[in-house]
Amino acid sequence: MRHNIVYDNQNLKSLPARQRGAAMVIALVMLLILTLLATASARMTLLDERMMGNTQDRSVAFQAAEAAIRTGEGDLIAPVLPEFDGTNGFWQPAVPGDDPVWKTVDWEDVGNDVRGYNGLAGAPGSLANATAAYQIEEMPPVPCALCSQQSGVVPDEPAVYRVTARGVGAAGNATVFVQTTYKRAN
Repeated sequence: MRHNIVYDNQNLKSLPARQRGAAMVIALVMLLILTLLATASARMTLLDERMMGNTQDRSVAFQAAEAAIRTGEGDLIAPVLPEFDGTNGFWQPAVPGDDPVWKTVDWEDVGNDVRGYNGLAGAPGSLANATAAYQIEEMPPVPCALCSQQSGVVPDEPAVYRVTARGVGAAGNATVFVQTTYKRAN
């Protein structure tokens, strides 16, 4: 039995005589794309890690400043306050028009310009490596309607103080200032 085979030249597709390495080129391009994606992913991870570290360092600096400011407020509870003469962290307010005292003091000059806070030594984790200092400004007396029976009377002794604390994170990358106004009971 014989079969007759009919060829339709319009439906035949020509095949290349030999391969020219297209599969290898496509594989190399895919490898290059995967390498670029992996590199970008690694960079993003590193950036996220650095941002988290800086956020943690800022948080540690804030906690150190908060602890120092509470100590400064505690100093104001004493029955007799020291002279506010610009030594050991006790200051008179700046002359109107000048920069505030907390902007002009040398925050590294502990014992003279500022008072050091040493309560972080036993703190857990990275808080133990943070540093903090504070200074207290005696604010000028202001008329106070609630200070006496007569409205507008200026009290003899200034009873309002500004406490400023500066905390530096464990890595030294973050510095935080915290301020509070403290009214001393007469």
